[in-house]
Amino acid sequence: MRTFFYLIFLICITFYSISAQKTHFALQSEIGDFNRASAFALSPEGFFFVCDIGNSQVLKLDSLGNILNTAGGYGWNSGGLTTPVDVIAEAVYVLVADEENNKINKYDKNLNLASSFSKRETVYAEAIFGYPLSVAVSTLGDLYVLDGENNRVVYYSFFGDYKGNFGGFNSGFYTLNRPGKLAALKNSIAVLDGTELVFFDLFGNFIKKSELDQKYHSVKLNEGVITLTSEDQILRAPDNGNPEFIPVKINFKADDSENESRPGFVDSIISGDNLYILTENTILIFRKEGY
Repeated sequence: MRTFFYLIFLICITFYSISAQKTHFALQSEIGDFNRASAFALSPEGFFFVCDIGNSQVLKLDSLGNILNTAGGYGWNSGGLTTPVDVIAEAVYVLVADEENNKINKYDKNLNLASSFSKRETVYAEAIFGYPLSVAVSTLGDLYVLDGENNRVVYYSFFGDYKGNFGGFNSGFYTLNRPGKLAALKNSIAVLDGTELVFFDLFGNFIKKSELDQKYHSVKLNEGVITLTSEDQILRAPDNGNPEFIPVKINFKADDSENESRPGFVDSIISGDNLYILTENTILIFRKEGY
């Protein structure tokens, strides 16, 4: 019986891999006009939230690119932002990592500031994070912050109580070297570290690492699909506990075989049959073709 279920699992994985390789995404449109975007998120309701470092803002856009709300603007107070580098959008709140301000801002879905979370001044050194590079919330509701100052991940309860840290120089089996971004998967935390994707369980125990073909600067999970984004390539894999990444085939236009004029990629999300790619200035919208 165990062998039977294992065979079914292998068939499903093989079918996913073959289907993904026979499909491509064709450019349909682009929206937005950003100064220097650094990250984006797609809410369950279908709204985009974009970090724009160039304007020290986070913006909420609809699917047509209309700006519905903004928050931030350069400043060092609780409402201001200096370098918003990462954003996640849940059903009722939005979290933004502000690197140089050493804080995580929490907004409601209309970008009204609800609270500002910082551990810079705490007396307990293990709970401190500085220059946050990325933020995520696990399926258990815990908050994970990529601590750029100490090259580690620090995590807290939903209410901000310190629970632990991992990936630092004295924290166990694996030490992060140059972490860039993290994402909360179904049962694990994935951290981009140089040319490696490192997996920890939700309590910070090292699981494994995967060697990548180049340095990727974004890792995202949406609707059970993980995407990795580099300057010129996107990889995808199902969040199945043992992801095997394959390149996403992208067509900018029918006669653009070399894609010589393509903009550099910043971030990416797959949602249903759509692929959304963030560049520094726009969101490119692609539609799946093939099967």
